[in-house]
Amino acid sequence: MDRHSEWLQWLFFLDRPYIVDMLCSSVMWFTSRYISTLAPFERDFDHKDPLIDHKHRPNTIGGELNLTLVLFLPLGLTVAVALIRRSLMEVYHSFLGIISASALTNLMTEFLKNRVGRLRPDFLARCKWDKELKACTGKLDSILEGRRSFPSGHSSMAFCGMTFLSLWIAMATGAWRITETVPGGAFHRSKLVRLVLSLVPLAFATWVAVSRLEDYRHHKEDVIVGSLIGIVCATICYHLYWPSPFSAQPYGPRVLYGPNLSEQHGGLPVTDNAYGYELAGLSNEHAEQSV
Repeated sequence: MDRHSEWLQWLFFLDRPYIVDMLCSSVMWFTSRYISTLAPFERDFDHKDPLIDHKHRPNTIGGELNLTLVLFLPLGLTVAVALIRRSLMEVYHSFLGIISASALTNLMTEFLKNRVGRLRPDFLARCKWDKELKACTGKLDSILEGRRSFPSGHSSMAFCGMTFLSLWIAMATGAWRITETVPGGAFHRSKLVRLVLSLVPLAFATWVAVSRLEDYRHHKEDVIVGSLIGIVCATICYHLYWPSPFSAQPYGPRVLYGPNLSEQHGGLPVTDNAYGYELAGLSNEHAEQSV
């Protein structure tokens, strides 16, 4: 069997639990998107309330751009490294970890936005209150969006993607294993360099969160809770597929499921980077036969 055929087999014989995980993540994403189309709870307000009487300003970072960055930066980096390491299992775990974390984060965020219905700091600018009509006269879409302040979606998604990336970098470089010596050159062995690299993603997420306050799109409570949602969801989903960044376990994904292909040949996938990319998860005996 040639290498190309082995690689295709791994794709088509992907273990069923992985497929279930993908479907579950997809359901969460579609559910959150559906919730975002529903009208939020209409909370009563005072048209003289100073907390919601700020100017309507443009976004420092748009929602689509933020989502693209916080999803594709960690996904691109982790998958690229997996390809360099010739590890198909790491590709799966990178994809599933990030997609499941972002799906769970988005679902919780959209659900709370609609149920709480907190008014944004610029709500009155969106509302354009008419004293005679005693009603809002602004654009309906803008008014409805003005009722989705809590929690901050920018903050939750930014901290979701960047927390996942931070944990992964710390795990891959050993940045948080303070007492452990890492082989390599002076740059790679520098504990401070590795620590800073692992914290850079969190600095970006913090900037995104602060920008929401500067743009008067959210109250501080919205940003804090949104950030916590992203951190918690990313941490949980990261540990489903990758080892703890504090663990002495060698760099590689956690083994959750035994691929059907390896079961056919009596092998269990402890790790797949021990073989070639095309022989991911196969037993030693089968790997030798396929070369």
